[in-house]
Amino acid sequence: MAEGARARESRRLKVAIVGPVSPYRAGIAYCTTRLARELDADVISFRRQYPKRFYPGGDDIDPTLPRAKAEFILDILNPLTWFRAARRLRRYDAVIFVWWIWVWAIPYRLMMSKAHRVILQCHNIGEKEPSWWKRALSDVALRRGDVLVVHAESEAVEARRRVGERVVKTFLPVHEMGGAAPDRDAAKKTLGLSGRNVALLFGHLRPYKGLDIALDAWRLLRTEVTLLVAGEPWWKTGLNIAQPNVRLDLRFIPDSEIATYFAAADVVVAPYRTESQSGVALTAFHFGRPVIATAVGGLSELIDGRNGILVPPEDPEALARAVDEFYTRRDRRSMERAAAESAKRYSWTEYGAIMSRLVTGT
Repeated sequence: MAEGARARESRRLKVAIVGPVSPYRAGIAYCTTRLARELDADVISFRRQYPKRFYPGGDDIDPTLPRAKAEFILDILNPLTWFRAARRLRRYDAVIFVWWIWVWAIPYRLMMSKAHRVILQCHNIGEKEPSWWKRALSDVALRRGDVLVVHAESEAVEARRRVGERVVKTFLPVHEMGGAAPDRDAAKKTLGLSGRNVALLFGHLRPYKGLDIALDAWRLLRTEVTLLVAGEPWWKTGLNIAQPNVRLDLRFIPDSEIATYFAAADVVVAPYRTESQSGVALTAFHFGRPVIATAVGGLSELIDGRNGILVPPEDPEALARAVDEFYTRRDRRSMERAAAESAKRYSWTEYGAIMSRLVTGT
């Protein structure tokens, strides 16, 4: 079947997506909003996304984002809303459930019970802070899917081990977040970083993000580089982060400010302990910024030596060497061009076509 015919077929089918959309924060909500647009799908979203105890940050709404077209029905603490959504989903030919956290396992499984075709778009198969009971709950939902879509080979291996061969591995599209970018000098001036080399560590600060590894690496640098840490802490770090050449902006960075932070950076660092696929790296590519990251999960598939540098995990010395190498021996302009070219490889048009085929079962 030709691409145009597939797209027309998916439009004839009634498709719904269940998941967070704008104005909910961060990359998963961005992806759901964008996927709904690509598929012309209806969306059932959340009135309350998490119990407060499971969202250690502040508000999970970004007030700078518009409200997406969706029915904001689901309340994690109100099972009546799960049944209400389940009734609505019966009228759709296919339902895409956005999967990223165990909290929604039981509500999702209930909503799947009468769905005709269930596709799980999995941002994470495992948990960032894993435990056996989170895995057990997650499997309740994951095993119901007709298809599981994952975005890294490591995730595909884990998914097949848990649910069998109903797994499709593809790429995660570029995150075109934050609007138009200012030029580098203007962005650095806005952030009070004029004239400095700047490496950016961006996003929610959780143990797996490796802030401690970056701080240890910065003590070893031979090059004068400012580490700009921009994001909301999700746990009490207990780290001594008051050190030279480290600038902290420990708050949620709204969409309206994202472009300024990435434009100010020469390079993005991602010293993660684990990762399925990285929205931060894909946002960096969108802004034409190379990435220095650990060789874990999908990061190994994104970074090819031209658009960034891979280092071993849990290795501050290797991270420091890579940062020094970037500033002293690499062709930084060439790497920026390669990062921008990488963004084109992960297009929403192609991803939408892949999801359309899965919706139709072709």
